[in-house]
Amino acid sequence: MKTLFTKPIVIQLLPSYLLLGLLLVVATASCAILLSISMHLMLKLSILSLVIASSVYFIARDALLMLPWSWQSVEVDTKGVLTLVNKRQQRFKPQLTSSTFVHEYCVILNFRYAFLRWPLAPALLFNHVDNAEALRRLRVWLRVHENKKFRQMQQTSTQLTITGD
Repeated sequence: MKTLFTKPIVIQLLPSYLLLGLLLVVATASCAILLSISMHLMLKLSILSLVIASSVYFIARDALLMLPWSWQSVEVDTKGVLTLVNKRQQRFKPQLTSSTFVHEYCVILNFRYAFLRWPLAPALLFNHVDNAEALRRLRVWLRVHENKKFRQMQQTSTQLTITGD
């Protein structure tokens, strides 16, 4: 396999207080909307408890990185193989999905594991990571990886139309 980089990309994830604040605002707004709706009290309380429980879970998993299955680092080796490491030090080599979002201030990595039916939890990377140069290199790698997949899809669709006629 062709070498893409001279040195690997390693990004250690840190707790995101920006994401914590955003999730708290959304949870608070959702609870306020539910409280203002007229419905049976027990139904309202059960929905509120679900909103609060899910908010606590996503804050602990994605914003504060406290859960054992929270992503702790994102690595890309010199051959371009992506590896995720969680808090239990388990290593995963997933496939990126097409819904991965790359922007200067935020990168959302969506994954899929070949033998799992459900996608893996996304990794959210903000500019507060400990190594800004590694984040820049990761964004470049993601754009190159995205362009390769697009070219492969174009070639496949061209071959299908040629053989289909």
